[in-house]
Amino acid sequence: MQIGLVGMPGSGKTTLFNLLTGNEKPTGPGGADEVYTGSAVVPDQRIDYLAQLYRPRKTTCARIEFKDIPGAKMEHSRARASRLLDEVRSATALVQVVRAFGKTAAMPDEPDPFSDLINYGSELLLADMDTLEKKLARFEDNACKKGDTSDQIALYRKILSALENEQPFGSISLSPAEEDLLSDQVFLTGKPLFAVVNIDEAQLQNSIYPRKEKVESWAAVKNLPLITVCAQVEMEISRLEPQEQIEFMKDYDLTESGLGRLARMVYDSLDLISFFTVGEDEVRAWTVRKGATAPQAASKIHSDISRGFIRAEVFHYDDLYRLGSGQKVKEAGQFRLEGKDYIVQDGDIISFRFNI
Repeated sequence: MQIGLVGMPGSGKTTLFNLLTGNEKPTGPGGADEVYTGSAVVPDQRIDYLAQLYRPRKTTCARIEFKDIPGAKMEHSRARASRLLDEVRSATALVQVVRAFGKTAAMPDEPDPFSDLINYGSELLLADMDTLEKKLARFEDNACKKGDTSDQIALYRKILSALENEQPFGSISLSPAEEDLLSDQVFLTGKPLFAVVNIDEAQLQNSIYPRKEKVESWAAVKNLPLITVCAQVEMEISRLEPQEQIEFMKDYDLTESGLGRLARMVYDSLDLISFFTVGEDEVRAWTVRKGATAPQAASKIHSDISRGFIRAEVFHYDDLYRLGSGQKVKEAGQFRLEGKDYIVQDGDIISFRFNI
């Protein structure tokens, strides 16, 4: 899973990217105008406990890939703007970073997070409309030359009409046949979208920022998951020693890092869960969608395990934490053998039996 950080120039995308990934990429107007990529560990106290209990040679946490996509600027060429849109299209999901922090030397204008939130959404709509209009023109031209493509043309017109009425592609009702016709299409407004309001230190302490009520109301109406992060303060905290980090987090009344809140928002909204494999060699977290069967979870480890799946040995993290050891979990009758129809639950600890 790769998440694209998007938004208006000067919103603090690169500062947030550095906070999430531990990078030190240049920020502000003097920053390099390029796409940055990096990854972040998904914070999970459960894997910390499992690593303490099993003391493996290797501990592997779940990770999220991020890419920081520069906002298009007036001086960019059409080709440059197109390449940036392609970067947006290739992301699994989008996080719009919205500036709420006050005036700075680099950003002397007053912030307007509500307008920025709406305007970027409009840009995505316009980009989808532009792409669709070009495809529709090609299909109509080909229909004259090569024959009937009426189903495709009718579908494109239906989608274009919805987009023109400010209806994102993701909210358009499609039949299975229509979905098949669009199997190779990517719509920006069909991607999962999240918002991070980037605030400053004073706003963090006061829990207020410009037009906050309108931003939150808009997000609620649009079912847009939204959190606030003071990227600059959290970036400074992240550079401190662990004990100092805890103390400063308390001073700012922060119970969870920006990365932790963003990861939780993404996992909850995309219906993602974690299961674990444990042993002396490695303790590892794996990410699957809710509803995944045991063979589907096994395929995350290796396709051979899924193909040769026999059974899954399963117990739950909560039982292990409560009882203190795998042996006590077995003695308490909480250790199970599950078949191919078993639906994996968040926090399951699984060992797969397979034969190839």
